[in-house]
Amino acid sequence: MYMQPEIYGPVRYVYQETEEDIEVIIEGESVWVKELVSDLSLDDKGWLQPLNSEDNSDLNESLILEGENVGSMGPTPDPSKIPIILRPIGSLDIDSKLENYGAAAQEPPTIEELAEEFDQLDAPEPKSGPLVLDPMSEAWLAELFKISLSRFGVTTLPFDTIEAVASERMSDMEGMELELWLEKLYRMGKLMKKTAGSKISFGPIPSWMNS
Repeated sequence: MYMQPEIYGPVRYVYQETEEDIEVIIEGESVWVKELVSDLSLDDKGWLQPLNSEDNSDLNESLILEGENVGSMGPTPDPSKIPIILRPIGSLDIDSKLENYGAAAQEPPTIEELAEEFDQLDAPEPKSGPLVLDPMSEAWLAELFKISLSRFGVTTLPFDTIEAVASERMSDMEGMELELWLEKLYRMGKLMKKTAGSKISFGPIPSWMNS
């Protein structure tokens, strides 16, 4: 993962390991998140994104203006002084590391828990845009992902869960029809997809969620 130095303020770090079915999500101030990611030896994995791009852009602009007047930013980093951590492949216990920092991953919600929250929602505004073929289905899917993120802290949901909770409100699509529709959204850059054996999960791309 490339830690962009220009990102400040609240950020979200996301790392997924498909083969081992690992998903790491860390949210907080950028300095704390970067320190934790580095301690977990995940600097070259996953991705970092701002939680509020507008606020960050204003802050970045002010920092750049201040930086223009700075003559020296200190000595050149010495790579030889960077500590090297060696461990056998597969020995990193991410869960225990996260627990030590009070950032343990939350348990994924059950179908019943999601359905209880989802059934209470009012009809959302239809999605709009030239690439939207089923505006209401996309809108309901976005609402389902909003619940999973805000209430349960998970970024992806298994296909079976999406089908069981939201199929009725998404044009009654189910089975292969629903899977092909989700796959199409994934290929259009609206969703991300995670596979673990025969299990397939989908999650939202932030730009699509906010559109």
